[in-house]
Amino acid sequence: KYLADDLKCSLVYSIDPGKLTIDIDAVQHMQMKIQDAIPLLCEKNAKIKVWVSDMCLHEMEQQVDFLLLAKERGIVEDNAFFVLTLKCTAGHSKACFDGQVEKVLDSLSLRADTAKMSTYHLFSNRSGERTIMGFLT
Repeated sequence: KYLADDLKCSLVYSIDPGKLTIDIDAVQHMQMKIQDAIPLLCEKNAKIKVWVSDMCLHEMEQQVDFLLLAKERGIVEDNAFFVLTLKCTAGHSKACFDGQVEKVLDSLSLRADTAKMSTYHLFSNRSGERTIMGFLT
């Protein structure tokens, strides 16, 4: 809703296996998992400039895997902005969570060219969640 209404994106793909009720012309809901949506987005020749993901995954590194797969397949454009919510499933302390996120950031930096990456523990994030954002160049 924010991307379509406030930022005036002409097309927003909302990918979620759950049923969503979205009454916005610019939002196209694809009721499926991202791994099923990526081939369909390739067929549509989609060009994504903003990638936002808050998937709950067993391995939070998979957030990066899916982003880079989409980039490799040509649907994420150069200099795309990304926002990934990483959900730590192991540990209980801030230091533990921050350390896990740092490993994911290091992996992303080794696997792709990025710029202006930042990590945030947003007010709405749970204690084990961190939001990373930056540009995939």
